[in-house]
Amino acid sequence: MCFWFKIGRGKPVIDPWEFKKDKMLYGKKIILVFHPQLLTRAKAMLNDAKAVRLSGWLFKSFIGVYRGSEIIAALPFPGAPAAVAALEVLAALGGRVFVVLGRVGAIHPKLNIGDIFIPTWGLREEGTSFHYIPNPDYIPTPDMELAEALYSQATALAGKKISVVKGGIWTTDAIFRETVDKVIEYSSKNLYGVDMESTALMTVAKYRGVKLAIISSVSDKLKLDGTWVKGFKSRRLRMTERLIVQASLNALVEFKL
Repeated sequence: MCFWFKIGRGKPVIDPWEFKKDKMLYGKKIILVFHPQLLTRAKAMLNDAKAVRLSGWLFKSFIGVYRGSEIIAALPFPGAPAAVAALEVLAALGGRVFVVLGRVGAIHPKLNIGDIFIPTWGLREEGTSFHYIPNPDYIPTPDMELAEALYSQATALAGKKISVVKGGIWTTDAIFRETVDKVIEYSSKNLYGVDMESTALMTVAKYRGVKLAIISSVSDKLKLDGTWVKGFKSRRLRMTERLIVQASLNALVEFKL
């Protein structure tokens, strides 16, 4: 463990929980989306959607109404550091329930392009979360009640057309160091997908005492033989992304604080 994990437990120099005191998001439920197409789909499903500026860590954000509830839809910058900064500010503003929507690369044979994946635990290979919970043995998890709500909504909407899978997520900062030996090893340990934000967001949500769960569409696949299969433009992926947005909004509306 690096020596600086033994320090850094004092008061932060810049603390959003001190300068974001208006709590304008108190009682609001929030979806964080990590692709512009997902934000477009979310905006289209909200009634009376209006742009709102919440943080410099967000590309865009909207507030609107879905089934009678006010929902915030926001597009953070990608990667663990920026995603966590956005979560910190939104939580400091009063946000307490977050659903994260994104794309994930499959690393397990049971997960295929166009499937839906809901992480239930994660392997940390990003650096951000260790500044919050430095214990190397810590295993991040989502809010399980919210994750189960997402699973229920997704399976109801998907029917038999699309598989909805729960399991482990591998999060890394280094997209060009997703090596074949790691794919083989992690797949054997029931890690199903890889992304750049999930374990950091789950860790910081736990640290800050907010509820957060993640649902993703499978956009590509790293096969055990080292082949990279791309599905970014597939019709199946587009259908899945519409579905996960609707499932997320349904779960948020029905989730009780």
